Amino acid sequence: MRVFHIIKNFFITKRYLYFLPRNLRLKIFNLKKLKLYKTVTGNYYLPQFALKDLIRNEIIDNKIFDKKVYETAIKYVKDDTIVLDVGANFGQLSVLLSKCKKNVEVYSFEASKYLFEILKKNIQVNNANVKLFYNLVGNEHEQELFIKKSNISRFNTYGSNMIEKVDIKNDNNSNIEKINSIKIDDIIFEKKISLMKIDVQGYDLEVLKGSKKTIVKQQMPIIFEYEEDFAKYFNYTFKSFENFIDEINYEISIQIDKSNYLILPK
Repeated sequence: MRVFHIIKNFFITKRYLYFLPRNLRLKIFNLKKLKLYKTVTGNYYLPQFALKDLIRNEIIDNKIFDKKVYETAIKYVKDDTIVLDVGANFGQLSVLLSKCKKNVEVYSFEASKYLFEILKKNIQVNNANVKLFYNLVGNEHEQELFIKKSNISRFNTYGSNMIEKVDIKNDNNSNIEKINSIKIDDIIFEKKISLMKIDVQGYDLEVLKGSKKTIVKQQMPIIFEYEEDFAKYFNYTFKSFENFIDEINYEISIQIDKSNYLILPK
């Protein structure tokens, strides 16, 4: 037992975890084990041994993940309003936006069961004014769907997995999870929405389409992500986004960074 702990501590200290063979790595370490980290942006439960997770590492290093998105967002969040955070991941942005102005309520959506459980913990430990939704946000009325589970080995972060719907009859049941879909247009909002942020790895246009009535009514600023590799999976191009943006009488205000855009009413 002592030898086991010596080996484990060595690889943690040296950050050589991912040089181990996968089967040995999984045997020695529980990659999903959580640890509470106290940072300048809040307190967050994060996977202790997921050393390649980019978002996790940024938070632990006292940084704001997608800082330019945050800096853009806070310019538009108003007192006594609702903010929509679609694709909340570990919840750092939801926590920060809920506290950036007075009486802000964040509606936080996450489609990964594993990430949602962490998100719940992080909202609670930070006492954030956030309403949580474990749903796949898109352009479909509420229905039961099956999607592939988050897999850190594919994109170096649990939060960068595409939404991949599967046929339960033709897939390995251990690799899928059940979830209900939801449209933003199906939600009743009792206050003004001051901002909508979307980051769902290529599924962003589906979210926008399912929010069309709300967007036209609320006229809120929207931050969305476009990454060509993800969008291709859903047969979208940037022109697809431009067509929808024109359809709702919005325009691209700025390109925030290489993959995030701010759109505003014309």
